[in-house]
Amino acid sequence: MYEVKATHLTNSRGLACEIYPDVFVVQGGAVLSTYAGPANGYCPCDPLPPDVDAVFEIDDAQLEQAVHWATTIYRPRKR
Repeated sequence: MYEVKATHLTNSRGLACEIYPDVFVVQGGAVLSTYAGPANGYCPCDPLPPDVDAVFEIDDAQLEQAVHWATTIYRPRKR
């Protein structure tokens, strides 16, 4: 398990952390991206006010899914 700081709030009022530009892990297990499905370039989360100090836990599977999204977006070149 990993503890992450909440940086955003989802449309359904759930906590989210933007762990890579446009990739969010959500409390409860989801991973969202502005490039995924119905989001179609629209950010699915709103920034939290800077005075909010909330954290939540994510598991290995959720982190791996987020890394997959990040590498799909970034697509580093192989050398």
